[in-house]
Parts: sequence; structure tokens; C-alpha cells
Amino acid sequence: MSKIFNFKRFGKYFRYDIVSAWQNAGVTLLAIAAMPLWIFAIQQLFSIVFAGEFAAMPMGLTVTTYILSFLFAIIFFPVQHYGRLTDKKAGSDWLLIPASRFEKFLSMLLLLCVIVPVVWLAVIAACDGALYLIFGTYPEMGIKTITSGLGAVLAEFHSENIDFAVSGPYATYLSWCANILTFALGAILFRKNKVVLTFLCMMGIGLFITICAGIAFGGDVNISPEDINEDRLMRLLNMALYILYVVEFALLDLGIFFRIKSLKH
Repeated sequence: MSKIFNFKRFGKYFRYDIVSAWQNAGVTLLAIAAMPLWIFAIQQLFSIVFAGEFAAMPMGLTVTTYILSFLFAIIFFPVQHYGRLTDKKAGSDWLLIPASRFEKFLSMLLLLCVIVPVVWLAVIAACDGALYLIFGTYPEMGIKTITSGLGAVLAEFHSENIDFAVSGPYATYLSWCANILTFALGAILFRKNKVVLTFLCMMGIGLFITICAGIAFGGDVNISPEDINEDRLMRLLNMALYILYVVEFALLDLGIFFRIKSLKH
């Protein structure tokens, strides 16, 4: 059992992984998380040049900034930090680190799904809040608007007795984990063009699932109006959502684990 997991050994490796992540991709993550500052500065600069005055930043631009920052973080951080494992020298050095493959796998999960999102959220919220408090031309804090807006949208999916399975923040966090693990798998699976090949694989898998779903449900389905029940539909929707997440995370975790286990140079 100690060969698979040792708490003291794992703690040392986890600290090493965090320090290494900061050295490899820490500045990039901070720059991405600070995107509200860059977008606001650029927007005000253009306003001064072309209008001769400061202008209010549209809320739509603030929301777009959050979305772009979210996407860039989940795409580039795992590739920049773990993508080096496919290089002969860096990968060989990593394999020689005294930790089991399971400990390295667990460290990757904790770093990508706990440490990185906490750092990203803290930095982007701090930038967002500082701009809101200091500058009168900055709109209401974007994180508050996005959270309330997403929650309102998801709240519409409910029946009389059953609510939707996930809330806005929960859905966002699950999306973060699923996508960043996908790019982490691509980072350690492909040797070159990691982002592009990962995108292509995601598109191919999505197309395959769409075709299979079309074939499976393309036939006649004999459902009469009296058989339709809102509570039943919500149960089925929630069940399908949970099954989808369980299958997706199981496949991603297994893919990452076995790729780490089979990694050789």
C-alpha cells in the first residue's frame, strides 16, 4: 500500500507540483486572471483617444472578459505546466521524482480542480472589485452579475416539485473541472500541437455522440400528451445530467491515470 500512496511522500510531491506550476505557468495564470484590468485599460485608452473622455465600460464587455479569462485559463494552464512531460528531458526528470504514479495523478487533480480555480477566482474577483470601487466608469462587479444571471437561467429549469440538479456556481465549477482535465489529458497525450489536437478530438467526439443520439432517437417515439409529466421530465433530465458527468469524469480520470502510468521516455 505504501508503494501506491504514502501521505508524507505525497505531501512532498504535492508541494513540488505547486512550486513547479508557479514556475511554469504561474505568471501566465495571473495575467489571464487579471484580464479585467487589461480590458478596462484598453477600453478607456480607446475612449480617450477617439472620444476625448473616459467612458463607462459596458456590462456585456465585463461578462465577455470573464468568459475569455475562464477559457484561456483552462486551455493554457495545463498545457503550459504539464505539456512538458512529453519532452524527453523534462519527462524523464519527472518520472524519476520519488512518488508513485497514483500520487502524481492525485496531485494533478488537486492542482487543476482545487488550487488553480481558487487562485484564478481570487485574482479575477480582486481585480473586478478594485476596478468597481476605484473607477466610477466600471459597472457592477462582473462576478455578481454572472452568478445571479446564470442562477436565474438555471432556475427556469424546474417543475412544480423538482428543481434542476445543479446551481449556477456548481455548474460553472463542474464545467471548469471537465474542461481543464480534458486539456490536461491532451497536454500529456500529444507531443505537438496539443491545444489544436485536443480541440479536434473534442469536436470529433461531440460529432460522434450527436450522430449516435440522432440514430438512437431518430425513430418514431410513441408518447402521447397524457404521458408527459413535468416532474418525470425533470427527474429524467437530472438523472441524465448526473450520468453524463459521472461518465465524463470517469473517462477523463482513467485516461489521465493510465497515460501517466504508461508514460515512458
